[in-house]
Amino acid sequence: MRPDQGSSCSSALNYICRETPWNIQSFFYFPNEDKGRTDLMHPKRIRPVQHIRAMPRGSSRPQKILFSDGRQYIVKFKNNARQGTRALVNEYVAGQLAQLLSLPVPRFKVVDIPKTFIQSNKILSQYAFTPGHQFASEVIHPCEQLPETRPIPKELNIVNRSQCPGIVVFDQWIHNIDRLKRNVLLQPQPRKGGYKLYIIDHGHSFSFETPSHKRRCSWTPYTLKFLPQKIKPNSLYNWIARHARNSDDFFKFVDHIQRIPDERICQIIASIPHDWNVSRGERTALFTYLQRAKKRLPRLIARYLRKS
Repeated sequence: MRPDQGSSCSSALNYICRETPWNIQSFFYFPNEDKGRTDLMHPKRIRPVQHIRAMPRGSSRPQKILFSDGRQYIVKFKNNARQGTRALVNEYVAGQLAQLLSLPVPRFKVVDIPKTFIQSNKILSQYAFTPGHQFASEVIHPCEQLPETRPIPKELNIVNRSQCPGIVVFDQWIHNIDRLKRNVLLQPQPRKGGYKLYIIDHGHSFSFETPSHKRRCSWTPYTLKFLPQKIKPNSLYNWIARHARNSDDFFKFVDHIQRIPDERICQIIASIPHDWNVSRGERTALFTYLQRAKKRLPRLIARYLRKS
């Protein structure tokens, strides 16, 4: 992973991990409970320059903003009314894990949005967003989306098709209950005569549905105890699966996930920004979930392939 992609692998954090005895409880202990190790994670800070527009879709009220690196980002604010700060935690952890697996996620950063920038913009002030650390995903341009109301064209050429089985396996590991057509982007690749597929919007990772079928991304240590459950096949997953040659293409990613060191996962969770209000106990519960889900992946993917 590269530092400009939201990497958790800065030399400072690696030093902490080498020097800290491997104990999950002590690793997530901070002298002040509200202060984490985030400041060591993002050596190249960027600042917001111009608010471009509110995005037309998204329950987290995402905003398109130009930053000082000359790039545009889709920013999710930590106290958005519908999904809350926990959606940012899910986006960040899922994005970091996806990078470990070399899956196609847009580059992302944790950015600091000051109070003055929010107050100077009518839309941001209207939503009463809170200043501090926010999750920013770089805009993919140009890009297209899959047709939501029509079947996906069979002749669509995906140039990174070898990554497609990994998306199914990854969603099962993080228990993403929101992999829909609108959460996939296609970037034209004229020289290759096709499209590069990107996966976006992981706010409903580690999430669950209520008995009334409402999706909740605000997991707790208690709700994580009931996960993972087998993800439900849908038309998008069926289309993705057609890009696999055989079941080995799926289990290659299962093996990759199982070989990720626990210390590396711990690094990622420890780097969650302190103002996203993830307690020591919640960090430990998330780590425990990812460990447990890793072990269950072979059986869950085998069941998925039999029934899909």
